Amino acid sequence: MIDLIRKIIELIRRLIGKESPKPAPKPDPKPKPKPPPLPPPPPADSPYFSFFGQQKFLVFVSYFDGIRAKYLESDLDYLKKGVDGIRLYLNFSYPPNRPWDFLFRPDGSLHPHKLGMLGHILRLAEERKMVVDISSSRRLDGVDGNPGGWQMPPGTYAHAWRLLALKLQEWPFSNYLIDIENESNCPWAGRRQTMTVPEAQIIKDVIRTSLPDVEITASVACNITPEAAATDMSFIGYHDPRVAGWAEDTWGLAVRCKRAIGDNSIKVYFQEPPRIGAGVSSTQELRVALAGARRAKIAGWCFHTDAGFTLSDGSFERKLKPAEREFLERK
Repeated sequence: MIDLIRKIIELIRRLIGKESPKPAPKPDPKPKPKPPPLPPPPPADSPYFSFFGQQKFLVFVSYFDGIRAKYLESDLDYLKKGVDGIRLYLNFSYPPNRPWDFLFRPDGSLHPHKLGMLGHILRLAEERKMVVDISSSRRLDGVDGNPGGWQMPPGTYAHAWRLLALKLQEWPFSNYLIDIENESNCPWAGRRQTMTVPEAQIIKDVIRTSLPDVEITASVACNITPEAAATDMSFIGYHDPRVAGWAEDTWGLAVRCKRAIGDNSIKVYFQEPPRIGAGVSSTQELRVALAGARRAKIAGWCFHTDAGFTLSDGSFERKLKPAEREFLERK
């Protein structure tokens, strides 16, 4: 009997001391896929613009009247074979030269159709991995039969750029750079210069509010020295002097621009050299200038041509002069 009691007590002790089974661990949640790595930032010392994930020397072509282009898609297909980008001029003074017909209207509002065309151009260019130089000016020459032209007040012009920057921010495109005032330092309609440096800075700051990373300039011309061209913009839009020997001078002028800056924090883009029929007589001059720009390792160079001045009535290719076609297709 005593042995039985001892066995019962021992059994009770074993039951009390036995650990209860632990619950099975929950399976780990399915790991989330790692986000794709961010593209590396451009090297701090790169002299080139960064588009489509790479830095390289870019060749543009003047396509001023692109917003009215009749054969936009086929023009871009043709140009893609020879250049990296196009230069639009938002309010280029083509006929009929009425202020309300341009993207930037006199009251600072945006023309809805022209705005839609700009978005269309950016989309088609992006599909072809092309860059768009969006250039503009607050002046219009010979508007409504007035030889003195017409000029948008600085505040109104800044407002128009603010509206456009907001729209560009909404769009899913980043394949563009901006020239807020074509040849900003040149005299016009009694003014010493079309836009002062402080006026340009105000517009730059307005754009930066919506587009903090976009490349911005206020281009310069009228025989300005490379040393004077380096203003507080993210790149220099330099327009070559219209003088004999300009092509051979391209390399030296480009190097002087870079030396005036001191590093590559401000890019250098030769945006409007002379063109055939207006200071250029042969494709060889264009080739010399282009080679000089490449050798100087600046950000870009633009093939300037009047083939892009009026595009509402014909294709860009058909408007090229034979020498221009030869350069573009065999450069």
